[in-house]
Amino acid sequence: MYEPVSAAEHPQVYEIRLLICVAQADGYLDKEEKEKIFQQVHLDMFSVRERQIFHDDIENPKDPIAIANEVGPHLSYHAKLMLTRKMFKLADMGEGLTEEETTAIYQIARCLGLKEEKIREIEHWVVEGMAWIARWDEIAAE
Repeated sequence: MYEPVSAAEHPQVYEIRLLICVAQADGYLDKEEKEKIFQQVHLDMFSVRERQIFHDDIENPKDPIAIANEVGPHLSYHAKLMLTRKMFKLADMGEGLTEEETTAIYQIARCLGLKEEKIREIEHWVVEGMAWIARWDEIAAE
């Protein structure tokens, strides 16, 4: 087992933990979601202990509301927007947003203090962007 890390001192650990929660919301963490999460992990310098936390969260799903409530006070408004964007982008990979993932993201974002209208705006922006990117794949296909 691992020692807990402080949300105030390590908010990026909690952000990854929330991404894991969103990926697991539909009951399944697929390969693409896992790869995207670990790409995000490799962008930051996480300790062995912090990486153990991520592996534990993957093996033993946690309560996203508790995690969001813990880290929310330590994130700037901009960081909350960016985290919400990352969650929607992760959830929209592959087969698109599931109802369970969308519900989890809205619950997390509300716990972070974002208003429903702002969450919806981020969701629509991400979905439109992912569709725009997918459209290029169609254009470039031979």
